[in-house]
Amino acid sequence: MVMDWERWGNVPVGFDAGLLQAHSLRVPAVAARVRHEFAGILDTPAGQLGELAALCELLQSVARGEYADIAGPLMDRAEALTGRRPPVPPFTLTGTS
Repeated sequence: MVMDWERWGNVPVGFDAGLLQAHSLRVPAVAARVRHEFAGILDTPAGQLGELAALCELLQSVARGEYADIAGPLMDRAEALTGRRPPVPPFTLTGTS
């Protein structure tokens, strides 16, 4: 368990690495480096759950009109982890993959 000082609460293992990974999707070379550096966490079942929690948080922000520039990559990554495309209102997906 990791204490997440940003939220003052518990988050799943891999949440912070997953959040960093998700935000780095704007720059694919950086995303690849983050993924490589945190593979020991993110490639575990617990780490994947934490990454999904981070993706869910960001996709909730997408639904509110934030992070439109990475909405597509966020959805792609969530789909890669779960095998299902997340339901996000289509009006928020301008300019995504």
